[in-house]
Parts: sequence; structure tokens; C-alpha cells
Amino acid sequence: MSKSVQTPTLLFAALFKERGVLATLVVAQVIATILAFAPTAADDIWIRLGVISLFLHLTFLSSLTWLYILRTHLLRLKHALQMSALMLSLLMTTAIFSGLLIEFASDFIVQQNNYEFILRNLLVVFLVTALFIQFLMIHFEKDQQTNALARAELDALQARIRPHFLYNSLNTAAELTHCDPQAAEQAILALAALSQAAMRVGKETALSDEITLTQQYLALERWRFAERLQVSWQLPEQLPDVTIPCLTLQPLLENAVCHGVEPSLSGATIYVELHVSKRSLVILVENPISAQQQKRPGNGMALDNIRQRLDLYYQGHAKLTMTTRDEIFRVKLVLPLTTNYTKEPV
Repeated sequence: MSKSVQTPTLLFAALFKERGVLATLVVAQVIATILAFAPTAADDIWIRLGVISLFLHLTFLSSLTWLYILRTHLLRLKHALQMSALMLSLLMTTAIFSGLLIEFASDFIVQQNNYEFILRNLLVVFLVTALFIQFLMIHFEKDQQTNALARAELDALQARIRPHFLYNSLNTAAELTHCDPQAAEQAILALAALSQAAMRVGKETALSDEITLTQQYLALERWRFAERLQVSWQLPEQLPDVTIPCLTLQPLLENAVCHGVEPSLSGATIYVELHVSKRSLVILVENPISAQQQKRPGNGMALDNIRQRLDLYYQGHAKLTMTTRDEIFRVKLVLPLTTNYTKEPV
């Protein structure tokens, strides 16, 4: 389910990242080169290039520094005021460093008078910043459209992952009402917890809560398969306090039950392993699968849906691989961790 409330955004937040800073320095150097090799440039072009480059780099980096320090306050402003703050910051730093340049390096810059030199610099920076703001707005609008399409695709993929499970669970609860009303109540409560988790698509949950949710799902399926369903857990002695997307582990177990346990008359054992490092979480799920079961439709499609959903969430940094060896189907999921051993608010 998509969010209907727009969260505050900073239009030029990309400038504070590594690629943004690098792009700023490259643009500054291009402008410095154009100004240094202009027809009206002084004879000593290379010294002029060095002075102009230093001037522009200090101007842009100082302006970005102030904006970065004030980013939490700027985040509360409307987009028009954010762009005005960007323009004002660049013009102020341009005026300050123009005065310093006149004071300490006026011999390397040709100008008729000091005021004309400062006004010329302000005009150049104003025009460049105005053009830059237009590109920022275009980039922001395109990014918003991309995020909206990704969110819609994420919702659609989530809706396609678990329809058969809801059908089977409702049938199980209906049958239990005749023979074991208390078990039917527990089944309905477990189904309610899973349905509530399905509505939190795209949000984070604690690793321990995801494991608890998965165990509720397995308890629900165990009423249907009884002793045919066996699960072997290999977990760390102490689960770290990390967060992952809601419904990450449960669909993997659901896929193992659907294609490993359900087709087998004698049942099967599912093996689940979790390995956590400071940078990633590795989830391994194994279940037996015969040659006939490998041809069963829907197995690859379900896991492809899971892969696409996690790719959208992690922007391509999650990795899901599937292998089959000696009639053992193995799924390996590697998730990058954004929080390491310390709980942070989502």
C-alpha cells in the first residue's frame, strides 16, 4: 500500500553526496577554464586559470558547506524558498571571495574597477545558478515520477506474491472450526498478523519480528500438513538489532512449502540459515525437490517477483540466487544492511 502523505524533500540533497560534490568541482573547473582562456584574458593565462579555479572551487564548496549545515532547517521550507536559499548562498559567497581576491590577488585578474569586478562575478554566478536550478527541477520531477512508478510496481508485485496462501489458510481455518475451535482461532489470528504485515509493504521491520512472523506462517501451514512439514532453523545465538523490509523471509518459506512440501506425499524438511555481518544479511533456504517438481509452473515466477520487489526496495543492491543440486533446491538472499547493531527510527 502506497503512502499518501508526501515527506519533506530537499531539492539539492544530491549535491551533498560524493557524485554531487564531484560534479560541482567539474562544473567549476569548466567555468574557470572558459573564463581563463577568454579573449580578454591576461597574458599569463595559466596563473589566471589557477586563481580563477581556486576562487570558484572555494565559492562553490563554501556555499555547499553552509547549505549542508543548515539542511535540516532548509528541509522544512517550500521548494521555491530552498532554491532561493541556494541562490542567496552562492551570491553571498561569491561577493565575499571576490572581495578577498581583490585584496590578495588583484594583480592576476584584469578589471576596470573593483565594483565592476564584483558585479561581473555576481552576474556570472547568478546566470549559472539559474540554469543549474532549472536542471535541478527537471531532475527532481523525473525522480518523483520514477519513484511513483517504482512504488506502483512494488505494490503490484506484493499483491501477486501470496494469493494462493490466503485461499489455503481460509480453507484450513474453516476445517478447524468443526474439529478444533481453539486451533481455528489461533489460525485466524496468525492469518490476521500476516495480512497486517502484507499492508506494510515497502516498510522496514526488525529481523526478530520477521522471524516471528515467519514462524506464525509455518504454524498455520503445519495445521494443514501436520508432520509432513519440518523446519530446521540455524540462527545466530543472539539476533542483531537490524531492520529488513517487511515480508522478506516469509515468502521464501512459503515458496519452499509450496514447491517442496506440498507436492511430496512423505513430506520434507526445510532448512533455514541466517548469517549476519556488519554489512549484509545472508538468508539461505533449502528444500528437497524432485525432477518432476522442478518442472512445476510458478516456482521461478514467485521468486522472480520476490527478486523484483527487493531490487526496487534496495535499488539493485540486493542479490537473490537459486541453485538446484542433487534434488535440493537452494535460495540464497544477500541484503545490504542500512543499520548495524543499533536500532534507528525508520
